[in-house]
Amino acid sequence: MDRHAVFRRTFHIVSPIFLGYYLLPEDLGGGITRTGLSAVFVGTALCIELARFALGIRLLGLRPYEGQRVSAYAQGLLGLAFGLFVIRDPRIVVPVFLGMAWIDPLAALCRRRGWPRFVPTAAYLTLFFVTVLIMRSFAIPNALLFSLAATAVAMIMEGPKVRQIDDDLLMQVVPMVVLYFLIAGFGTGFGASL
Repeated sequence: MDRHAVFRRTFHIVSPIFLGYYLLPEDLGGGITRTGLSAVFVGTALCIELARFALGIRLLGLRPYEGQRVSAYAQGLLGLAFGLFVIRDPRIVVPVFLGMAWIDPLAALCRRRGWPRFVPTAAYLTLFFVTVLIMRSFAIPNALLFSLAATAVAMIMEGPKVRQIDDDLLMQVVPMVVLYFLIAGFGTGFGASL
């Protein structure tokens, strides 16, 4: 395995560190907010992406075809930004982001080794369900329904379907939107809804 692939997989595995956003207080002092600081981080990363794209620089971990499109890193960041700034609900964002971060590389490994698609699907379902249980997000029947829905949608989105749109973006945005509307319709099972 080349160093680009190793870096890409390592980045996927450690990327949930960005979910530390939810552990920070909104007011960081000195007029700085968690949301504002995060917006600056996202903006800076996107400026770096624009410069990379314009100058044709290949960063560590990029696939050869990413020189002609927005990188998977930037698309994954945009997916997380959509969750943090639009969806805003950690009960949705955290398990969906973990699924993208940890199951997408597993799905790629399964494809390379010829393992059945059931393996990453079962892993996503288990990870999502356990995460929402640990977070005490939903009553068990709703947690199961939301886990099944997120798994189905994420596994449809996983894989290189469209050259310009990466599954790192699709595996976040589409399940988040589906879950947002499911939760609005079904509630949490604890007598509350979005």
